[in-house]
Amino acid sequence: MQRILPAYPLWVIDPMFSVWSKTDALNGGDTVFWTGLEHRACGFVRYNGKTYCFLGRRDGAEPLKQTNVSVTAFSTDYEFRGEGFTLKVSFVSPLLPQNLKVLSCPVCYTEYEIFPEGELPADFSAAISLDEEFCYNGERAWVVGGVLPLKGYEAAYFTRGRNMVLSDTSDCVAPDWGDVYIAAEESWLVSDAGVNLYVSEGKTDYIRKDCERLYILGVNRSKKGYFMTAFDDKVSIFYFGEWLKCYFFEGGKTIVDAMDFSRAEHDSILKQCADFDAKLKEDCAKVGEGYYTLACAALRQSVGAHKLVQNSKGELLFLSKENNSNGCIGTADVSYPSIPVFLLYNPELVNAMARGIYDFAKMPVWNYDFAPHDLGTYPWCSGQVYGTARRHDKYCCDMFSSWTSPRTNQMLYLRPAESNVYDKNCQMPVEECGNMLIMTAAAIVAGGDKSLAKKNFPLLRKWVKYLEKFGLRPDNQLCTDDFAGHLAGNVNLSVKALVGIESFAIVCRALGKEALAEEYEKRARTFAEKFKASVGEGVMPLAYGKKDTYSIKYNILFDKLFGYDLIGQDVCERETDYYIQKNLRYGVPLDTRESYTKADWILWAAALTDDKKKAEQIYLPVVRYLAETPTRVAFGDWYYAGRGDIVHFINRSVVGGIFAPLLKESGKMLLK
Repeated sequence: MQRILPAYPLWVIDPMFSVWSKTDALNGGDTVFWTGLEHRACGFVRYNGKTYCFLGRRDGAEPLKQTNVSVTAFSTDYEFRGEGFTLKVSFVSPLLPQNLKVLSCPVCYTEYEIFPEGELPADFSAAISLDEEFCYNGERAWVVGGVLPLKGYEAAYFTRGRNMVLSDTSDCVAPDWGDVYIAAEESWLVSDAGVNLYVSEGKTDYIRKDCERLYILGVNRSKKGYFMTAFDDKVSIFYFGEWLKCYFFEGGKTIVDAMDFSRAEHDSILKQCADFDAKLKEDCAKVGEGYYTLACAALRQSVGAHKLVQNSKGELLFLSKENNSNGCIGTADVSYPSIPVFLLYNPELVNAMARGIYDFAKMPVWNYDFAPHDLGTYPWCSGQVYGTARRHDKYCCDMFSSWTSPRTNQMLYLRPAESNVYDKNCQMPVEECGNMLIMTAAAIVAGGDKSLAKKNFPLLRKWVKYLEKFGLRPDNQLCTDDFAGHLAGNVNLSVKALVGIESFAIVCRALGKEALAEEYEKRARTFAEKFKASVGEGVMPLAYGKKDTYSIKYNILFDKLFGYDLIGQDVCERETDYYIQKNLRYGVPLDTRESYTKADWILWAAALTDDKKKAEQIYLPVVRYLAETPTRVAFGDWYYAGRGDIVHFINRSVVGGIFAPLLKESGKMLLK
């Protein structure tokens, strides 16, 4: 049985509920949260007087032999063999990007079907149990719960007794708040003894023994059926003074409504998932060999690293968490690499990513003429935390726990401009201005909605002027690859500035500002001429004047997709040929300085060439990386290109960039 992924997604809802299997066999180890912390779930089958385990491990239950695993867009599918039967199980997270109601509904399915060789025995049942550690982040806490009798099914739940909603802004963290549910034909809140009774005899009873761990247990006795796993976070996001529930809960809906909806629409939702997957598979075949595997590895992770909410104005906010990189919320340079998947399937989600940055940029505390980096630390949108100033005076924030971003829910957004909260030397001015301009233009081209650009046009004009002034030869500053440190004259940043200027021209034309559009198209051409003269012939260096260097020039992508081609296809092919020469086993290193790479940027680079065989040579090492990396975690985007082990960055939204070749193949971004 060939390994496909380093870890397999099971139930993925959002950054606060994301459960994975990191073993080749589903019952070969304990399930974990995306952070790697154990959140143990067990799946059982009772058959002819014996209890078998297909998910996780439990004393007294015999492990079933796993015979297959496969991954589709929204499901991870397993097959098992037992004494006289075959079992199929699918873990479905229906994060449909084009259906916001389903995407935001905090419910996952576990589908199963048993195939007996003869008659189905009378004692057959299937069950799933969840350990009380689903209610807290590592340190054991007081847990309470119960069972809800609902229409045609039951839902058991548990929750931390002291429910500290939105209480932790740390990075790699599971929540200490919210209610976790398992829904089935019958459901139970029991202690260890209750689960042991099911394992030993296949029976269920209301057993709660003092001092024992608590579990929620769902049991079905049908030959074919499903369980629902749900998470009610109570409140999802603090947004500059507003307490926002997830989008599905708008209008007063509850978690019971969510489970009822998922049950009533079960067949329709599964069909939508299947139809999406069939089309995805067909489209991926046009890109090349192995690409479908990459798309399936990326889709649930990228969507599930966000939370969809709506503010009091009725505006959508699709807020990412910088998982395992610093925990920031709504980071512009994390949104930017992820946008290919959302431009393909729902461009309004790109607007919903950008909206928060626009809102914060208008606040007095942000007193710069370039775009901000983030909105706070998840789940608090309370003001940018990246690059806060370290000063020794009473007005300083005084909240530092790392060199990039303090863990804070301080209300930075309320501070006046005179506070001087931020250190300009720790910002990403060209990076973020370019990101916001490109995302806004791309969303208009892909989806047609101009309202966000119209509302924020003064900011866009200010940011494009910044790129005109400082973008051709950026000074010593960070880019999104900030882990590599400051760099003066970053050639890839110059490319981003060029594409940002092009993007402003697109925005102007969409808003009917024809004269301004023509003016900025001319400025973009002039910028491109100066840029190409500065970098000279041959492979473009990492930075101006740095001979015998290179970096992956992923920022060329939208120059190509929009159809401007100011960099030129000849340059794209020359760069691609050089990347292929530099390929290691798991991909081309990000640049000359180190042997590590980034999976998202490799796939952006694969979209630069018009030769599909070359593109395969660029991205197939990433497929190999997923199958061979020794680091058994959710899709890590920053890893060593030669060894395949993770440097950092697990379960991030940026893997939406895997869809860059498919976005190119669609032709959706080409200006008409």
